[in-house]
Amino acid sequence: MHSDITFIASDLLAAEKVQNILRESPANCQVVLSNTQDLEEVSRSQVAQGAKVLIAFGMFAKIVRQSVDVPVIMVDLQAEDVMDALLEASKLGKRIAIFGFRRVLKDVFYVRDLLSIDLVWLPTVSPEKIPHELEKVQDIDVLVGGYYQARIAKQYGIPTVLIKTRDSEIRKAISLAQSYLEKRQDESETGTPMMESSIYAAITVDCLGEILMMNRLASEYLKLDQLNAVAFSVDDVCPQFSRIADVISTRRPYLNQIAKLEDRIFLYHAEPILRKRDGTLEGVSVIFQDVNTVMSSEVSIRRTLTTKENQAVYSFDHILGNSPCMTQALRLALRYSKVDETVLIQGETGVGKEMFAQGIHRASRRRDMPFVAVNCASLPESILESELFGYVKGAFTGASRDGKRGLFECAHTGTIFLDEIGEISPSMQGKLLRVLQEHSIRRIGAETPIPIDIRIIVATNRDLVSMVREGTFRADLYFRINVLGLCIPPLRQRQGDIILLADAFLSETSERAGRYLRFSSQAKAAMLRYDWPGNIRELQNMVRRVSVISDSDEIGPELVETYIQENRGLSAVGGSLRSRYTLEEALALSGGNKLRAAELLGISRATLYRMLERKGM
Repeated sequence: MHSDITFIASDLLAAEKVQNILRESPANCQVVLSNTQDLEEVSRSQVAQGAKVLIAFGMFAKIVRQSVDVPVIMVDLQAEDVMDALLEASKLGKRIAIFGFRRVLKDVFYVRDLLSIDLVWLPTVSPEKIPHELEKVQDIDVLVGGYYQARIAKQYGIPTVLIKTRDSEIRKAISLAQSYLEKRQDESETGTPMMESSIYAAITVDCLGEILMMNRLASEYLKLDQLNAVAFSVDDVCPQFSRIADVISTRRPYLNQIAKLEDRIFLYHAEPILRKRDGTLEGVSVIFQDVNTVMSSEVSIRRTLTTKENQAVYSFDHILGNSPCMTQALRLALRYSKVDETVLIQGETGVGKEMFAQGIHRASRRRDMPFVAVNCASLPESILESELFGYVKGAFTGASRDGKRGLFECAHTGTIFLDEIGEISPSMQGKLLRVLQEHSIRRIGAETPIPIDIRIIVATNRDLVSMVREGTFRADLYFRINVLGLCIPPLRQRQGDIILLADAFLSETSERAGRYLRFSSQAKAAMLRYDWPGNIRELQNMVRRVSVISDSDEIGPELVETYIQENRGLSAVGGSLRSRYTLEEALALSGGNKLRAAELLGISRATLYRMLERKGM
């Protein structure tokens, strides 16, 4: 069975040292030898045979990381190791060159004067570029470096001193590889993203905050060459990930943290890597994503969770009308669809306010997002609040055990349509005003707000200006919702569209009934003589009724006239249902029947009950 961990060594001395340490360790690790020329091929071969983590010294680790997609752990060096090598080199000469190790050298440079040496730092480069770097400097007495750097230096006749890796650092690398495999096993069971993921950027640091591993996406985000990444402390490249230090000190995970790196914002999770057998802290695993990617995922999730009821059905193409006033309303609505400002749609009952709202949504940039419609008059205030804002578990008696998302949350990134806005109570008006001001909502029983990105469209058949004047509708809310005003003309003001609409409705009915129906010219004339106080909805209801009871395929005027006579009492001066009767008159005319009284007033039954309550009736 192939080992899960492969240690790639550059020479027999290093391989023997690792083998001696492995005899004391239970790690499932094998050691292989490779020169620099064959290193990439050997690395890929080990992964193909099943190695899940590779370990190597210094530059070897950096080269291997460019060849494979599995984590590669570099056996780290401490400042003391470099210091020991420099002390030995100072006995051979005073002008000493050293490749790499910038992170540990920042401490060594402070004491070079005490050593009476001239220290020349050379950048970390791939093996083929080492001769070029050596040719840049003159009169080097001795070179300090690793095994393969020493071999190349000898070709130039430069004495070398090897930096010897401590056994403790080899043990730490092997232990970290084991911890990584244990963590990977746990993650594979829970579906957590892996180090080699192409979706998540990931880095691993040790207990001192030094970078040990970094995947390719992380190197792209942090703008680091993977060859040099492990030469840095995490504080050098991304100090914004400040919770890493907290994880090291507390051994607690910190999830859903925000960090800004230059012009990008990231969501990151920092979790401790603990040795299973004794709980020793090995390091910290950091996984992060561009916030834009997270938000795209959120949109996809919300779209999946959105029900069919939360989708717009109608577009502007479904709205029929050739009259000048209707053409102007459609032109204005189309212009409104190009921006995100709040729209107030006003019009009598039945003029098609929701169709216009859906049309605006379907023509907007939010067309593929949810469209949530709420009739504010159909629900009591307590239920309306929980429906709009949602609630946390245990918020009130009878609340769902798991809590509930509100309709504002369901509409996130899309549009919410609040119909009958004039019917909401002053208390709800205040809550809605806060949503418009703060662009966030708070679930019932929750302490923290939830940001939302929604376009709000409201509609009413009431005279909000008069309500503001009477003190029943907040002036500040009125000005907040009336950013873009849209008035839908009643049917009596667009007589040229009456026959167009009636024929369209009859065609739909005929198709469902499987017979060809048509209106006679006298029937059409009768329609034009009527005010249609219920507007398009009333016209559609009339067409459905006469199409069912007509014995002939041609519908004559008598059926239309009969419908008109039955409903003419609802017609009001100027077409306003509210201007004809007072509350008391409507109750008297209906004989106390509240449903009929609401119809006479042109309001919902819930609104009627609120009016009765305010008047103490």
